[in-house]
Amino acid sequence: MQLEKKEKEPVLLPPFSCHSLRHTFTTRMVESGVNVKVVQEVLGHKDVSTTLDIYTDVTKELARREFDGFEEKMNENLKSAEAEK
Repeated sequence: MQLEKKEKEPVLLPPFSCHSLRHTFTTRMVESGVNVKVVQEVLGHKDVSTTLDIYTDVTKELARREFDGFEEKMNENLKSAEAEK
């Protein structure tokens, strides 16, 4: 019967602030490739260094993706140099 069901424990989120959401939003925008000047404008920062130095974090995923892209580019350059020989 519906009334006899036990109530489930509520799922509680860890404490966070609107400011931490702003940092996450900024980091995710940069990770997704949004131009940093656009991010700066959206956040209302006068100086882009505020956007980059304070609000943007380098996540493991971003670092991995950037280094994978770098490795791919280096391999392409190596193949081109070998083909020119």
